[in-house]
Amino acid sequence: MVHGACLTCHKNHRGSGRTSQKPAREATDQLCLSCHEGTNTAPSEGFAPKLSSWSGQGSGHTKERFSSRRPGTYVRSVQVNPSRQIRLTQDCSGCHDPHGKERGKLRNTAFDDRGRLLDRHPQSTADICFGCHAGPEAAPLTSGNADIGQLFGKGAPSSHGIGATAASHPELPSLRASAFQGRLDCTSCHDNPDPTGARGPHFSINAALLKASFGHEKDMGRLGERANDLCHLCHDRQSILANQSFPFHAQHLSGFTNSGSMAAQRQVPTLSEAAAVLGLRSPKDLRPGRSGAFQPGYGEPTACATCHASHGSLRQAALIEFDRSVVTASSVGGPSFQRSGLGHGTCTLSCHGYDHVQTRY
Repeated sequence: MVHGACLTCHKNHRGSGRTSQKPAREATDQLCLSCHEGTNTAPSEGFAPKLSSWSGQGSGHTKERFSSRRPGTYVRSVQVNPSRQIRLTQDCSGCHDPHGKERGKLRNTAFDDRGRLLDRHPQSTADICFGCHAGPEAAPLTSGNADIGQLFGKGAPSSHGIGATAASHPELPSLRASAFQGRLDCTSCHDNPDPTGARGPHFSINAALLKASFGHEKDMGRLGERANDLCHLCHDRQSILANQSFPFHAQHLSGFTNSGSMAAQRQVPTLSEAAAVLGLRSPKDLRPGRSGAFQPGYGEPTACATCHASHGSLRQAALIEFDRSVVTASSVGGPSFQRSGLGHGTCTLSCHGYDHVQTRY
């Protein structure tokens, strides 16, 4: 006889019950959400972790909640041993084993940053995420390189290292001053922003399953200071405005021409001070562009994403990966960044028409 708990998901041999003995792939999400979505009326609702009801906005990890721009349906088959194969799919079973005993019934299979199966249990959420988001068989994304795992490999010049703690990075004052706790993992950024809902990267009101707002410079008009909210979950904003990590952080974050906070105003150099510090050859160099004028946006607040890549960089230290819609080549080449020490380096680039040629910071 089939155990009563099994009948929540499976039919018995006489055909009564919720679904077939083994649910069809396309029905998996609906079956899981019948108990785990906020509006369900299932008998198990008293103990089933609840996901927020889907409003049609934001982003989600299940097939029905993906952006319509996402190409195709993702399925990856992985051979565990000669007699066992697992399928990583675009549904709840891609991350969860409904019969599993692990916390959250997560899959008990681990993958490295190249998407290869490891002979051990997962030690982080990333070990599960890399099954779909690393290597040549990585799931396609709505934008950017699908192979996110390569940004976390040992050969990457910089990355948000999985397992890192504030204590392991004493050179980052913003982490020491912040509320950052525990070890860095994928769910440090990709998680449910609703504190009353079930944890994990299931659904989010933000794009890319993010825990808080994160925007590029093109989003500043819509998001304002909230464009950097995700970064400020771990990096203390006041430390950044005090230029504790980089001497011109406040200048970039609050802008030359924006009033900003009083703390920021005390830290932001004037245009003439900036010219002296940056070693400009003459006041005329403040309008160096071949067009004879700065491009739109010069002097205004910018987003962290203008200079930093959230996952990591395959080319430069300090997560430096310039937003090429804003930062372009200088009069002699680039854009490039060379690190010369903690909080110091040189930039060769053009930003809003401002020409940096081996500009020291």
